[in-house]
Amino acid sequence: MAKIRIKSAGKIIAWIMRGIGMTLRWDIQDHADVFNTTRSNTIWAFWHNSMFLIPWLHTEWFGHIPGTVLTSPSGDGQIIADICASFGIEASRGSSSKPEKGMSALIALAEKARQGYDIGITPDGPRGPAYHVQAGVVKLAQLTGVPLIPVNIHYSRSIKFKTWDKFMIPLPFAKVTMTFHPAHAIPRRMSEEEFEHRRLDIETILRAGTKDLENSSATH
Repeated sequence: MAKIRIKSAGKIIAWIMRGIGMTLRWDIQDHADVFNTTRSNTIWAFWHNSMFLIPWLHTEWFGHIPGTVLTSPSGDGQIIADICASFGIEASRGSSSKPEKGMSALIALAEKARQGYDIGITPDGPRGPAYHVQAGVVKLAQLTGVPLIPVNIHYSRSIKFKTWDKFMIPLPFAKVTMTFHPAHAIPRRMSEEEFEHRRLDIETILRAGTKDLENSSATH
């Protein structure tokens, strides 16, 4: 029965996403040329608290490109996987914050990236700390050679939950500002210091584009 409830929750949330999504006003800042119909696949990195619209908007805007996301092996991760399935997006179960437990998911994502899938990762998920980029997303770009795009999403009006990440759901008719920052090509061969520089660069860009950061309880 638990599995039935989880699947039902995913379907219900997917319909809520569709309903809210159709009412929103958009301000898109595309510095990565993602709307170029001839573009190749990319890796999207976005904060955990702003992921609500991603499955819906990827299907609406980039339905011609297959997509997959990294979700945690928890019950919440199963709900996210079911939501994504409602939009034709696959899910790999693992954790960007625990590489030793998420290696199989990283391998699966790398194979999907090589097959031309867009990849979505919340680099501060699934448990935080909020607004901190874990190494997994950079490692994936390094292994595959697929461009990594930092993505910021801001809602003019939203419900903010009292969770570790202050998860946000936009209210109907809100304005959504979505910024695709310039893509980063991660070299295959790097020293540990170079790798950390790349990781910190991605984190700095995402944090700089987070409008409510000063009001968060994130650690850094």
